Amino acid sequence: CFPQSHQRALKRIVEQDRIKQTAGYIGAVGDKVTVTLDIVRCVFSQKWNTYYATGITANNETVFFAIREPLNTGTTLSFRGTVKAHRDGQTQLNRVKIV
Repeated sequence: CFPQSHQRALKRIVEQDRIKQTAGYIGAVGDKVTVTLDIVRCVFSQKWNTYYATGITANNETVFFAIREPLNTGTTLSFRGTVKAHRDGQTQLNRVKIV
């Protein structure tokens, strides 16, 4: 049990460090944007019965959003969505679709 929890903790630290190194926002609130993201994190929320994904653009900007299907970390995908808010140095997207 301990080795597995240690590996998960190390993975979480690497994800957090990568996200902390980003800066900038995408678009203004209400804008519809299309972005290509490298998926860094995808976690399931039992409370909301959905996945929350975090990705980084080629311009080193962090984007997070909710999506129904799980996404594999380390993959690069294009998404279309509406900018909902700018929070904690990250852009939150709403109504996200995979392009």
